[in-house]
Amino acid sequence: MRAVTAQRAPRPGIGSRVLWRASGVVTAAFLAALGGWAIVRAGTPGPSIMNAVPIRTVTIAQPVSSVNVQSYGAPIQVMRGSGPDVTVGEAVSYAKQDGTPAVTTTVTNGQLTLAAPACNSSNCSVGFTVTVPARDVTAVTATSDGGNIVVSGVTGASLDSGGGNVWATGVTGTLVVNSEGGAVIVTGANGATVDSGGGPVRATSVNGPLAVSSEGGPVTVTGLTGTLYAGTGGGPLFAQGVSAPTATVIGEGGDVRLGFRTAPESVQVNTGGGAAFVTVPGGPYALTTDNGGGPQSVGISIDPAAARSINVSTQGGPLRVEPPGAAGSLSAKSAPPAPKLPAPPPVPG
Repeated sequence: MRAVTAQRAPRPGIGSRVLWRASGVVTAAFLAALGGWAIVRAGTPGPSIMNAVPIRTVTIAQPVSSVNVQSYGAPIQVMRGSGPDVTVGEAVSYAKQDGTPAVTTTVTNGQLTLAAPACNSSNCSVGFTVTVPARDVTAVTATSDGGNIVVSGVTGASLDSGGGNVWATGVTGTLVVNSEGGAVIVTGANGATVDSGGGPVRATSVNGPLAVSSEGGPVTVTGLTGTLYAGTGGGPLFAQGVSAPTATVIGEGGDVRLGFRTAPESVQVNTGGGAAFVTVPGGPYALTTDNGGGPQSVGISIDPAAARSINVSTQGGPLRVEPPGAAGSLSAKSAPPAPKLPAPPPVPG
């Protein structure tokens, strides 16, 4: 497909708030991603004949410190770039009978807001690809209503995909994600709160607190340095290389494998019938276990008066608390199969 640059007349009042010019291209892959959604939108009775407006790129010369974007079902990408200005790629898809929706692009007190208000009540969407200068401090709020969301290199993000998948990479501040069933892949963040609504979660190199609610989806954690709270709703959890001072994991029937790199201060694990395997270095620990009659193995040093504590309850599931390197300890060989997670879409160039 040939990439297209299109112009349109500026909307009244925008010229005083946003300096833009139509320039550049956005990859055809981004437009193709929109087409898959646009035939039937949730809440719209029956299929519609859809039109697609050629993609345009808008350049914003004003300083931008935060981005607020809503796509109404289309994908959203926000990433660091090397240029001096913010650029916004727009791809509009709409029902022919409704006409082309107006896309609003405004900057107020440093916040860039991208939306198409007509799409709140009509069958249309706008996919956005936003590139921000590397020098700027940019926080992102994104709502996609089912579209995938990709953010990279921003200082903080609050993301609600409404069922779409979420990829967040190199977020230097805190991250909040609600995916409502979509997969969540986090690589690098200074703290994250994730509610996947049943989708799988993978969190790698989170240098801060991590709180995960997966409602049955599998959770994989690698390289955490902050506190850990995970409620899997029956899904399995596999965590390794954890340096959390405190950790609480509620499995509700799912298996829990939790491997610490450094000695934790407090660990609470309740699998609700699933297996529990916890590995911790050092010791001694004040250990409390409740295996409900299931098999149990303890290989760590125990002292009821120890300052560090571990409490593990499996309610019948197998229970093991061992030092690292014990037979069958957390390793590549003993790790459960990794959940199948989607690859991120290509980054527009």
